[in-house]
Amino acid sequence: MSISRQFELLYALLEKGRITASELASRFEVTVRTIYRDIDALSAAGIPIYATPGRNGGIFLLEDYVLDRAVFSREEQRQLLTALRSLPPITGRDAADTLSKLSALFRIDEPDWLQVDLSGWGGETPDFRFGLLRQAILQKRPVRFSYAGSDGASRPRRVLPARLVFKGHAWYLQAFCLDREAWRTFKVGRMLGISVQEKPFTEKLEPPPVGFDEDLPCPFAVPLVLRFPPWMAYRVYDEFDPSAVTEEEGGALLARVTFPEDQWLYGYLLSFGAGVQVVEPEGVRQRLGRLAKIILENCENPDSRCQDSCATMGTWSTKSEKQEVPMMHDQFCQSCGMPLSPEVLGTEADGAKSPHYCNYCYQNGAFTGEMTMEEMIDFCVPHMVQAHPGMTPEQAKAQMQQFFPMLMRWKSRSE
Repeated sequence: MSISRQFELLYALLEKGRITASELASRFEVTVRTIYRDIDALSAAGIPIYATPGRNGGIFLLEDYVLDRAVFSREEQRQLLTALRSLPPITGRDAADTLSKLSALFRIDEPDWLQVDLSGWGGETPDFRFGLLRQAILQKRPVRFSYAGSDGASRPRRVLPARLVFKGHAWYLQAFCLDREAWRTFKVGRMLGISVQEKPFTEKLEPPPVGFDEDLPCPFAVPLVLRFPPWMAYRVYDEFDPSAVTEEEGGALLARVTFPEDQWLYGYLLSFGAGVQVVEPEGVRQRLGRLAKIILENCENPDSRCQDSCATMGTWSTKSEKQEVPMMHDQFCQSCGMPLSPEVLGTEADGAKSPHYCNYCYQNGAFTGEMTMEEMIDFCVPHMVQAHPGMTPEQAKAQMQQFFPMLMRWKSRSE
């Protein structure tokens, strides 16, 4: 007699409510006689299980029957508590209350070792839309909303909601779209004006497909090869799976990924600033360059010259390709990287303006202070961090360590 089969039989009855002996026999690949012997054994153990003959008969449990905690092994109990603990606060107090009750029932007092917090670092509260959609799914009520697609258009949608999924950094709704007559996946953050309908739907939905294709207007997926300087490692490993990233000679990181080519893609690539180079394909690289030129034209008068300097420092090179950042001697100080203008030019011994250095670094034909390149970098780091609030001192220093060796003052010392 199989104890594990009897437990499985019990779980099946709890899930289905009423099942015929022949259905159970087929499910467990045993004879009907064996199923009836299992029922007798469970009944003898005190479980209220019954069988009724006839056309509408079957095997069932009393409606109010609840499994004793002993049915779960110690490891299964821990797994159940861990699953509840992993639910974020956005799901409400129900999970916390259930966790407390089951912990007492199982008599397990484990440390609070896991916490999931989906709110943003800026202090944003969980999206209220999650609660609306959760209610709509559980109550089987249709949902209407306007969906902001990545093609820039907003379109009305009527859906039968089925499942909420958290993937990457966002919540998604898997639903049967009545307008498209097909399953679609919607990013919750793009669902505007959500309205949960009062009348429940009666259609019986099959489980949503396993695939995770967002509701986009037939995007063209394009394989990309992206190169990042070493100081962008923090962002690269935040965004991409390590298996998609390889390190080149000199420390540059090469990422091979596939994304749909639409407006979102170019906005995403631009979010890396000067820290990304599109190696392939050529078309994406050219279009990204044209967008960058438009941004430059819209920012011709920056508020801070230091920001302009820092942006230039963001360009980089790889030893493998022997590329160098083009140094414009009449635009940037060849000691500290500061943008040059007539009013901040240093002076030569004869009083003439220096075409290479600012007056903070160079006066009367000599440097104002003797220091090493590392000391200059340490001096400049706070200014760069101030110009880029999201940048840490470590990242600023790593960026300057690549940029400064190409400046005239420090390049001559390294050769």
